[in-house]
Amino acid sequence: MAGFNAKGVWSPAAEDCDEVWKTFERRYLYKKITNICISALIVFLGVSSFLFGWQLEPSVTIFRYLTVDGTVFTTIGAAVFIVANLIELIFHTEVTRTSVYFIRLSAAVAEAVIFIVVLFSQLPIFSEHLPINDRYDSFVMHVLIPVLGVASFLINDSPIGKLTRIQRWRGTWFVTFYAVNILALIASERLPAELIPYFFLDYRNVHWSIVAFAAVFVYTVGYLMSWRISEWNRRLSWLWFKNIV
Repeated sequence: MAGFNAKGVWSPAAEDCDEVWKTFERRYLYKKITNICISALIVFLGVSSFLFGWQLEPSVTIFRYLTVDGTVFTTIGAAVFIVANLIELIFHTEVTRTSVYFIRLSAAVAEAVIFIVVLFSQLPIFSEHLPINDRYDSFVMHVLIPVLGVASFLINDSPIGKLTRIQRWRGTWFVTFYAVNILALIASERLPAELIPYFFLDYRNVHWSIVAFAAVFVYTVGYLMSWRISEWNRRLSWLWFKNIV
């Protein structure tokens, strides 16, 4: 195709620009398709692992674990992302809003926390390791979904720019989601004291300062991870379009 500039005059630079644009559109299409495929895999793994665990514990008490709630949150986020990407491909328009980005960021933070806890629990200093290979749901929730969820966000999600200090707090949405859920289970007494997974959540039997310290610590970690993961996303997401120009 001959290259013509805006004045209708043939130009090698215009031809090069044409090729650059075609390459960009092709990679953009591959990026969206990859987004959909990985998100669909996360949805499948999330639903199947949850149903596997539900067969063993068919009660609301299954939602007491950070890992289970994180899987549910990430699965919902992946489903939302699939819908957004399909609309963008079909109607050739960008519909991804900041709310979708922060849902995905928060899910990535949750999965990163889960994966770090899993790795830490496997250190020799712990006599009883967290069993991650003994059940399908355990391996999927502790390893596969965290790896897929974080990697997918870092490389496939389109950044919305450098986040402000206030915006970084939105990456802790899942922390709030989990806190509200677990405290509601405890307050309603649907979760007996012996089944509370983390001692600092048992606000009836521990000093309020322990609960407050734990809350500050968890939110601080979530905030810092939200900041770093969003920064890595800004840098790595452009790998799809590397060497185009």
